[in-house]
Amino acid sequence: MHEMWCGADTSGELVWHVLTTDKSSTLCGVEKQDESTRRHTTDRHCFSCMKTFQAVVEAS
Repeated sequence: MHEMWCGADTSGELVWHVLTTDKSSTLCGVEKQDESTRRHTTDRHCFSCMKTFQAVVEAS
């Protein structure tokens, strides 16, 4: 099962990432750190994570 994690993108903006199954990093390769306390302020999602997640779901 994959989980969502709110962290910065490459520009520093908050986005929702999809975590790998071991929850150590995101599907786009960002290392997981402490989740932002401002996570409620964004509804943006990481396009790279979502694209990879879609491929994982379609393959299973």
